[in-house]
Amino acid sequence: MPSEEVVRDGFSCAYGRFYTTPHKGERVPGSVLRAAFLPRLTPQGNKYIRDSYGGDFVRSQLKHYGVAYDEEEFTGNGTLLLKKVLQAGKCDQVPPHLAKLRDEMHAEWLIQLTPEEISHHPEWAMEKYFLTSGKPDGAKTTTVVGFPFDKHSSYSSGKLRKAADNISGLHHATGYGPQTQMIFVGWDSTAVNRAAKRHAGDEAKAMKAADEEREAERSESHSNYLKTLKRKKGPKTYSPVGTYIVDCEEIEREWPDQADDLSLDICETGEPGIYEASFDFGILEGVMIMGTDQMTVEQYCSQMDGESDDENDSSEEERQSGSKRKHAVAAPKSRGRGRPPKKTKPSPSQSRKYHLKLRCAETMEGMIYYQPENGTITFQGNNMASFTGKASFPCVGTAVPFTARKTSDTVHGHGNSWSDYSEAAYERARVGRWH
Repeated sequence: MPSEEVVRDGFSCAYGRFYTTPHKGERVPGSVLRAAFLPRLTPQGNKYIRDSYGGDFVRSQLKHYGVAYDEEEFTGNGTLLLKKVLQAGKCDQVPPHLAKLRDEMHAEWLIQLTPEEISHHPEWAMEKYFLTSGKPDGAKTTTVVGFPFDKHSSYSSGKLRKAADNISGLHHATGYGPQTQMIFVGWDSTAVNRAAKRHAGDEAKAMKAADEEREAERSESHSNYLKTLKRKKGPKTYSPVGTYIVDCEEIEREWPDQADDLSLDICETGEPGIYEASFDFGILEGVMIMGTDQMTVEQYCSQMDGESDDENDSSEEERQSGSKRKHAVAAPKSRGRGRPPKKTKPSPSQSRKYHLKLRCAETMEGMIYYQPENGTITFQGNNMASFTGKASFPCVGTAVPFTARKTSDTVHGHGNSWSDYSEAAYERARVGRWH
């Protein structure tokens, strides 16, 4: 929903609430004020004053009830003035001009909301489109309005249907599409039913158009990269390093809402021939260690795990000893085995098949899978501009196929590291969920 408040004449309105400005005070019913402040100040009255940091509460209430006063009458936190006003019956009802202002500002705020934003607030939905002063108004909205919900929703969608049923002469019908259920509401039952029947086809067409537009953009990014390769001068050397757009049919089918921007960034490590890839596959994100020799990849991962264990042991010992030594700022650690990163110089004839091990975490729940999974990727040509891959991914499956197309030879940022998904990281996350 929009966060913009409607502000006017010393008041603000948003989310069905009407405040004074700048004190952000809501109106308290006159009967409640009388009970809290008459005949004497009660603990509840004291709480009102305390929670508003003094006189702001009294000023807000007087403003809500349109009570004019001389500033000289306001002493201390305003309690004496409020008692005087209550005894005179000046807070028994809201003046008509302020009630009208509140209703106008609320209606103005509702105008900002789309059917999707308002669908989970059926009382506001009915008020915005089909009621005027709480009564049915067939002239307010003459078209059919569609309110989208999750395809499997029952509670929230049921509340909207019930709200529509409570308005005489209003009709509703539900259409189920590939992704959503849409509740159509309007005064013309024929138009409402027609819209519901069209929803599945309309949504499928819209999804197809969006997919085609997305694929056109992705293909253009890859084509532009290929053009840069053709413009390169000098010896043609290629490397896996770069940014890739990824397609995975399994993820796109099972989790379509999270499959729009699958990506993978491959970087060099400090170990020649070993690469580290940060991937974002929608429901999963993690790190792959890859190289042409499977044994070298496994040895590299084992060594990385050993270094991570040593660091964790050292940190634990330092915490237990209560050491308060000041440490100098360490220089950034190089990747791999601590050697300075070396630029590899692959040749057009280098191997196209890479073995990989991966660790990852769920993007929704944050569950870390520290047990390494295996896979391979095979580049399609000497220019290493695209590849097909197959790997095991937790929650997705074993030997899951995916493809990738390169869009750049550079990588922005360093992404996550192998140790971010270690057993120690898993334990820290597990404990953190309970504390």
